[in-house]
Amino acid sequence: MDASKLKSVPAKETAEVAAPDDEYREPTKEELLDELRIALREAIAGHKGQDAMEFLDELEREAMLNADH
Repeated sequence: MDASKLKSVPAKETAEVAAPDDEYREPTKEELLDELRIALREAIAGHKGQDAMEFLDELEREAMLNADH
């Protein structure tokens, strides 16, 4: 996938921390898509020295862990 085709997400959105009241609410579709865009961009760029396949494996493990919630 070409990283240049991904939708841009403002940097301020990457650093936001959920308020305590929001801790247990379900994320909106747009929030999930934004998080996926950011994560995909980081994976393609090799963010934090982690290659894309390692990232996808980690993402799959986390998804399986959170599937019960």
